[in-house]
Amino acid sequence: MTRADLATVRRAAAAPALTPATPDPPTAAPAPTAAPVTPPAPAPVLVLWDLDLTLLDPAGFGSRMITPVLAELLGREPVMGASFAGRTDRAILTDLLVRNGMNIDDDTGPTRAGPAPTLAPAGPAHSSAPAGEGSPLVRSVMDAVADRCETFADDLLAGGGGPLPGAHDAVRALAAHPLVYQGIVTGNMRRTALLKLRVCGFDGLPDPSLGAFGDHRSDRAHLILDAVAAARAQGIDVSPAQAVVVGDHVHDVRGALDAGARCVGVATGRVSADDLHSAGAHVVLPDLTDTQALRAAISVQKTIS
Repeated sequence: MTRADLATVRRAAAAPALTPATPDPPTAAPAPTAAPVTPPAPAPVLVLWDLDLTLLDPAGFGSRMITPVLAELLGREPVMGASFAGRTDRAILTDLLVRNGMNIDDDTGPTRAGPAPTLAPAGPAHSSAPAGEGSPLVRSVMDAVADRCETFADDLLAGGGGPLPGAHDAVRALAAHPLVYQGIVTGNMRRTALLKLRVCGFDGLPDPSLGAFGDHRSDRAHLILDAVAAARAQGIDVSPAQAVVVGDHVHDVRGALDAGARCVGVATGRVSADDLHSAGAHVVLPDLTDTQALRAAISVQKTIS
């Protein structure tokens, strides 16, 4: 072996050993991207306002209008004493007519306005519901009371009535939200309700077309369901569970609960906050002066700017 061959062998022995190449690990497939979750669209809310001692103080206007109508009908001073608070005009006038010895024809057929029929003494009074629901006599008396209210509309303010503190701001604050619709559920007859709203400066809100009135029904739960039906007829997709009744009386609370609606009580009438809570109101406010509290109470505060 020559010296050159020996040098070649030595160089080969000193070279590092070659290791077989390790293949690259397989590339993992990208994780599938989850489809975005679309939150449900916000649902509309139908706020149904009571009027007397909730939005406005009637200051005895109704009683001052009813008494002369009954006196003319009876030919004497009427026996009063029926409870007005939280009740519908139909129920109040039916009660007063029975107290004053009138027979109430419980015919449930259609009624017409017109002269009162001949009155006859009543038999023993009974309290089974709902007397007078379709009575022509009750209808006639309601029309006569509404006529007098319109004739003497100025008496509402002159007698000390008017909008309650914060009421106008409360209605305006809710009107700023596009998904809040404001209607009316009141014991007042439609004609007197519209008169009171006009005299007290509410200018079309709450919307009377999204409401029900005390000449339609005697029971407030039925009024609430009628108001929801009126809203649906106008294309507003609401159910009773999306309605919020705002009122000052336990009758407002009970009507809301019976209809499957929520209720915000306001202690602006003759019923205490504790009594409204006890009746089942979901929220009770001292009055309508805190618009943020009102918006929170109807669960739309996060979307109202």
